[in-house]
Amino acid sequence: MKKLVLSAAIALIATGAFAQNKIKEGTIVYSAEYTLPAGMEAMASQLPKELTVYFKGDSAVSVQKMGMANINMITNKKTDYMRLLLDIPVAGKKYSVKFTPADQEMMSDKFPEWEATAGTETKTIGAYKVQKYTLKDKKSGKEFEGWFTKDIDVPVNSFTMLFDPSYGVPVEFSSIQNGVTSKLTVKELKEGPVPANSFTAGNDFEEITAEQLQAMQGGRR
Repeated sequence: MKKLVLSAAIALIATGAFAQNKIKEGTIVYSAEYTLPAGMEAMASQLPKELTVYFKGDSAVSVQKMGMANINMITNKKTDYMRLLLDIPVAGKKYSVKFTPADQEMMSDKFPEWEATAGTETKTIGAYKVQKYTLKDKKSGKEFEGWFTKDIDVPVNSFTMLFDPSYGVPVEFSSIQNGVTSKLTVKELKEGPVPANSFTAGNDFEEITAEQLQAMQGGRR
């Protein structure tokens, strides 16, 4: 009898009964909250309260409106591909910037470097069972809570690409950049077709380099 039960369990595992729900194409909507340092409170009205990500295969694009600009960041973690689409309607300008691996390395000093410690606490956020992690930014020394799930499997995007995939999919997490702390929570995750040409730049975008973009920002990267 024991052998029969063991064989059945092995068969279930082999057929993927305990596998994650791998979603190959769909949309993620995050709600966003921010904590701004003293002197930067006026920026609050410019920051998006909701962020959208479209994904298909290994590609993802984050879509957000910040002030007068529409900002799309296309990524493919497996190929180290990263492209920024910057649309500024009031100026009639559209820019496309492909970040090379060297560009990405230079940008890395602006982003947190996470050290994660798994906790024992679990809860449910939306439809997902999540596990708590304590996330410490090695650069600033600041600590945040992160909640990850292994119920699903989706490709990483520009908001989640700094986390080790072994933690699972980030469902609620914080990050810090240029003194601004952002907290994102998955509001909706649905499977289905994404808008056509989500992962390419249209012909009306002007191609510029990361260095040119940096110069346009007054030398800030």
